Amino acid sequence: MQKGKIFISYRQSDTQSEASRLKEDLEEVFGEENVFFDIETLEPGLNFADAIEKTIRQSKVVLVLIGPDWADVKDEEGNLRIFQENDWVRREVAMALTMEDTRVIPVLLKKAMLPKTSQLPDNIKSLAEKHSKEITISRWRYDVGMLIKSIEGVIPPIKKKEPAPTPRPYPISKPPKGWWAKNYLWVIFAFVVLLLIGLIPEDEALTDISPTTQNEEMVDGQQNLAESNTPMDDNPAGNEFNEGLLPEENPSTPPAAQAGFDYSGKWWLYENGIRAGYFLLEQNGAYYSFDYYYFDNKVGEGTGEYDGTYLYSTTFGLYDDQGSYSFSFGSANSGESWVGQTQANGLVSSAELRRN
Repeated sequence: MQKGKIFISYRQSDTQSEASRLKEDLEEVFGEENVFFDIETLEPGLNFADAIEKTIRQSKVVLVLIGPDWADVKDEEGNLRIFQENDWVRREVAMALTMEDTRVIPVLLKKAMLPKTSQLPDNIKSLAEKHSKEITISRWRYDVGMLIKSIEGVIPPIKKKEPAPTPRPYPISKPPKGWWAKNYLWVIFAFVVLLLIGLIPEDEALTDISPTTQNEEMVDGQQNLAESNTPMDDNPAGNEFNEGLLPEENPSTPPAAQAGFDYSGKWWLYENGIRAGYFLLEQNGAYYSFDYYYFDNKVGEGTGEYDGTYLYSTTFGLYDDQGSYSFSFGSANSGESWVGQTQANGLVSSAELRRN
C-alpha cells in the first residue's frame, strides 16, 4: 500500500481551533484528500480504532499537536489521561512511533514545551526525543510555511492546474472609408458658420458713439477718482483706506486630505482565502490606528494611512515577535471591502479585508 498522507493528532480540549486552521493550510499545498483529520475525514460507520489504525498506516507524516495542557489533561477521577491505555491521543502517537517509514513531528502550539520523558508513558517516551516545530499565533503564516517545507522533503506538493489560456480573437478588417465618410463633419461645420455670418445685420456691426457722450463719461470717471482719493471724515490725515479697496486676504490652506468614507471598525483578515484574525481600526481622517486580534486574543497593534488610493500600515508590531510585518490594500467599492497583500518576515501573501 502506497503511503503519502498526513495525519493530524491533537486533543480537542487543547488545540482544536489550531488543528482546524492547520488542516486548511496543509490542504492548500498537499490536497484535501491527503490530509487526515479524525472528525471530518474518517469514514462513517467504521470502527474508530480500526479507522485510526488504517489511516496512520497510510500516512507518511504524523503531526502531533501539543498545547499547554496536552500532557496534563485529567479524567473525571483526576487521573492523567496520557497514562491511560484507552487514551486515543496516546494510542495514535504510539502507533505512529512503531511505523519505521513514518515521520512523527511534534508541533508545539500556544508556547507549549515538549514533554519530558518522565511525563510520558513507556510506549511513547521516544516522542520527547523527536525534533519539534513551533507555531506561534502571531506569526502563523511564517511558521506554517517552514513546517510545510519540512513536509515537502517527504511528501511532494500537488501540482495546481493552470487555467487554459483564453483564445485571442483575430481583428476583423473593415473596408476603407470614402471621402464623404471621413470629412462630412467638417462640411457640416463650415455650412453652419457661413449661415450664422449671413444672419448678422450690417447696421448693428458698428456702434455710434457721439463726442458728447464720450466727454460725459470722462468727466464722471475723473469725479469718481477724485472722490476715492478724498480722506474720510474720521480720518483727516488720509492714511486709512476704504475696506472695500483692500485686497482680499488669501484663503486659509485647505486641510490635509481626508478619506471620503468611514473605514473604522472591525475588519476580518483573509490570507490566501483563509481567515487569519481581525483588525479593529480607529479612523482619524486619512490616518488611523489599529489593534490586531487572533482567536480573540490581542497580539499586535500599529498605525496606518489612507492616501486616497491605498490603505497601508506605517507601523505594525506583534507583542511576542520582533519580526517585520506590514500590509497594503486597495478598494474598488468605496471602502466596503479591500484587496491587497500582507508581508510577514519577507513572506508576501495575497489578502483581503472584509467588514464584520
